[in-house]
Amino acid sequence: MKPRLARVFLCLLLGFGALACHLPAAELAVALRRPVAIVPLDSGLRLLVANRQSGSLSLVDLATGSVVAEQVVGRRLSDLIPIPMAAGNVPLAASNQLLATDEETHELLLVEVTGESISVRGRLPVSPYPVSICLASDGQQATVASLWSRRLTFVKIDTNQSPTTLSTAGVLDLPFAPRCQHLLSGRDRLIVADAFGGRLGIVDPAVQKLVDTRQFPGHNVRGVRTRPDGKMLVVAHQMLNDLAHSIQNDIHWGLLMSNDLRWLEVDSVLAGGEKLYYGAHIHPLGDPGKGGGDPGGLAAAPDGTVCVSLSGVNQIALGKENDFSMQRIRVGRRPTAVAFSPDSRQLFVANTHDDSVSVVDVAGLEVLATISLGPQPELTEAQQGEVLFYDATLSHDGWMSCHSCHTDGHANGEMNDNLSDRSFGAPKRVLSLFGIGETAPYAWTGEVQTLSRQIENSIEKTMQRGDELPREQVQAIAAFIKTLAVPPPVDVLRGTVDADAVSRGKEVFLRHNCAECHAGETFTSPAAYDVGLVDKVGNRAFNPPSLRGLSHRGPYFHDSSVPALADVFAKHGHPGGADYKDEEVRDLVAYLRSL
Repeated sequence: MKPRLARVFLCLLLGFGALACHLPAAELAVALRRPVAIVPLDSGLRLLVANRQSGSLSLVDLATGSVVAEQVVGRRLSDLIPIPMAAGNVPLAASNQLLATDEETHELLLVEVTGESISVRGRLPVSPYPVSICLASDGQQATVASLWSRRLTFVKIDTNQSPTTLSTAGVLDLPFAPRCQHLLSGRDRLIVADAFGGRLGIVDPAVQKLVDTRQFPGHNVRGVRTRPDGKMLVVAHQMLNDLAHSIQNDIHWGLLMSNDLRWLEVDSVLAGGEKLYYGAHIHPLGDPGKGGGDPGGLAAAPDGTVCVSLSGVNQIALGKENDFSMQRIRVGRRPTAVAFSPDSRQLFVANTHDDSVSVVDVAGLEVLATISLGPQPELTEAQQGEVLFYDATLSHDGWMSCHSCHTDGHANGEMNDNLSDRSFGAPKRVLSLFGIGETAPYAWTGEVQTLSRQIENSIEKTMQRGDELPREQVQAIAAFIKTLAVPPPVDVLRGTVDADAVSRGKEVFLRHNCAECHAGETFTSPAAYDVGLVDKVGNRAFNPPSLRGLSHRGPYFHDSSVPALADVFAKHGHPGGADYKDEEVRDLVAYLRSL
């Protein structure tokens, strides 16, 4: 018997038993795939996996533990969801058609799987940078959440046509950048979560309107689901505590950065106000000495079992709402997406930084198999840095990664009390890393001259790593950060730029000498300035953050004291007590949002 067949036979003989079988993929191209979404097909006999980096879909046969087909369908896939067949309003078995989002081509793809053939049957342009899909129970409507354009696109799905057709039914602007979505069954309400901060939008999909927004203490929402009875909403997220210090004691006990499953009563969420937390509770994802860095994808089974990927520490956590703690299982590097098999006996895990899928026995709490999606090339320095950027094991006890505060390289909108200003007691807003490779010096006080030194400071003094990070790893993280480009402005992505207002705003910007501090193409400068601000320990001189990408940021100032960009000028007279007319403020905001 050939060696590969012998391994497959052994796994089948053991029913994937206690042995974690590492099965080779079929002969496939050498490529980075980076799986980010996973869907069971054919009653759980096969899987379809969406790959971000290669823009391909991989079809996995679980019986043989191998990839039987791979098809490039786009450039940067971000989500994948099956379309159910339906009779009237009653969903039946899943069909062979799926929807996928392409974050780079800004499209919704209609995909069909027939045997071992994967084909694209339709493409629909949607709002720029689509990252998630939510499907109505009848399979006839969907919403697509677009990150940087801060929009929902409403899509009509006509399965009565052959082939199925997709059409745009409307667009809704949101006050935050969305990622996760979840439709509340029987409530006619869609929950849309802030990709960076702790906001939950409540949308009425029937009239395509944002009904209300709820704020809770959290950030990095990467999973939203409901309990099978629909009465509890569970949210996977992190919390950064600005009252804690970046010292080992506060990190060890999960006080500085916690990783959580938050359970909220659906009725309380819809009611809002003081009722928001009625009936709520939290599952901490981590224990002293054993953090659960970076909760990722979330899945729920009909019996109430939930699974959340602990992306930063290469594990998944399994449990039920009333369990005292959740069971943790080690899988591959950076698990980001999880899905139960139709019978809930197995879990499938997309390991993004391993280009693999783990098959987990739910009852036995063990990995049955790890299936490679294909051979990988040698990683470049920047790609090695990306792996390290998302690695929470670089921190003390595994509570947080670089991504925990700088979400996907951006910022979580929170404040952190660390030693970047050489003191505790004056927490400061986490800065975006987009474009910072060109904007030395670093930290709010501008005292760190190189990006490498700033990375070392963050890992040693904020994340409290026990030993020094090797120099080549610091350089790799710096190389990755330098690849993080500033996204196009929100108004540009929406096509709503008022060119005349932008032109007038630029004149206001120059007239008030804003360009003295926010200078040149990077809209910053290497000096620190006293512009009338003072922190809680007396610092008065601050290095001006770059204004590029300002439409994607907020709140403002070092202490996050100003929620709206217009208030920076209308209420605080920045810089230095400047006086603005109302129309000047409107034009200046239009100009700054265009950068």
